[in-house]
Amino acid sequence: MDTELSAWLRSQLKERHVRARTVVVNAGVGGATISDILNRGHIPRIETLVRLADYFDTSRETVLRIAAGLPFKARAGRPGSSPQDDDYLIDELLEAFRQTPDDWKQDALAEVESWARLATRPPVHILGAADEEK
Repeated sequence: MDTELSAWLRSQLKERHVRARTVVVNAGVGGATISDILNRGHIPRIETLVRLADYFDTSRETVLRIAAGLPFKARAGRPGSSPQDDDYLIDELLEAFRQTPDDWKQDALAEVESWARLATRPPVHILGAADEEK
């Protein structure tokens, strides 16, 4: 089953000439998880999405939007908003939450709590990456 996330991951692998096994080893993502994303349309936990975003040097928001099927909207040009304004994203997340079946909402809230924890963490260090600051 092809999803936006599986298509994105395939394109990243192709564009960067990287094998899935390399991502498994260097990004710390399970091989079964990568296989499930590519072949079964699996959407992994947020921690895995963050690791993939960091590994492929893509913004975390971009990867989360791709995985959730949220559209990309221009921030600038909306009345009363600035490029740093994230109110549009809050509105989109609330609308997605409202459409979530009631029996899934507790799980959705648990995921949001994990987002809050991830927001305070620095990017994932990729094994074997050159340390440019030293």
